[in-house]
Amino acid sequence: MEAGGRAVEVDAYLRWAASRRFTVVRVLTMAKHLFELPPDKGAAALDAFLARAARHGLHVEVVALADTASYEMDMAAHVRRIGATCARHPNALLEIANEPYHATQRAEVHDAKYLERLRAEVPPGVPVALGAGDNPAVLTGGDYVTVHFPRSIAREGWGWVAALGDARRMLKTSGKPVIDDEPLGAGQRFEPGRRDADPEKFRAAALAGRLTGIGSTFHYEGGLQARLANGRELECLRAWSEAWTIIPGDGPLEPFDAGPSAPVRAVKGTPVLAVMATRATSAWVLLVGAGAAASIDVAPGWTVASRQDWPNSRLYMLAKVTSRTPR
Repeated sequence: MEAGGRAVEVDAYLRWAASRRFTVVRVLTMAKHLFELPPDKGAAALDAFLARAARHGLHVEVVALADTASYEMDMAAHVRRIGATCARHPNALLEIANEPYHATQRAEVHDAKYLERLRAEVPPGVPVALGAGDNPAVLTGGDYVTVHFPRSIAREGWGWVAALGDARRMLKTSGKPVIDDEPLGAGQRFEPGRRDADPEKFRAAALAGRLTGIGSTFHYEGGLQARLANGRELECLRAWSEAWTIIPGDGPLEPFDAGPSAPVRAVKGTPVLAVMATRATSAWVLLVGAGAAASIDVAPGWTVASRQDWPNSRLYMLAKVTSRTPR
């Protein structure tokens, strides 16, 4: 859009994104299949776009390489040019390649060592991710890690939400911030393995992201062409956004597993996903699946302060019991 001179539409989209309290938008600097954007044209538009996003208070994850198999190009020179532009804008983050393992990428891009060499083309100070590894692999050679969790429809369609249970492993493996960069997206109708239209799943996925400590992305069909979310997409977005009001505050949460020394001794039933985290004297427990049969055994010294139930998911908020010595 920026490269095509559609500045009014770009501003309208960024204004909407900021009003929805998004913090980052993700853009491609080249593409062939989603839309036609030659590398030189995309690179030329990046400087103006980053400045425009900054005026709306937004950061930008800039993807340098996409659909590289469709272009004859000097990939190192392109990354160098994109990196230099990003270095002039404090709101820029750089992902070297979108799904580097994908068949639309050139063979060199499939090699993590090659991506690490390309990272050297980017000036210091620009936060860099190499790109999403072929799950369950993670590419840890950057400053942060991007992952595309599996879009499985197993377990009655909740499989893509249940896959978020692997986030803690990825955080431990990488030792770096992990971003759920392109989850299964929202759409106007259910499309197996591609789009979901159930707001309940998006709420649960966002809550799981909050409790595990990964960065979450709202991916949706209209977003591929920078169209405002509407209809079922908007319903899914509203549910996803609730995660930042249900669990308020920006302070870090500390994930934990159920056990004798934890606020929760055990999880009963067989939820497809159980995620738990604490902050100071509060704890939150999300159970996804298993319906009414799923519950928790709260440890001594903790009490259930509140509980919220939705179709197929439940969130407990626990509070630490403080004892008072009588005078």
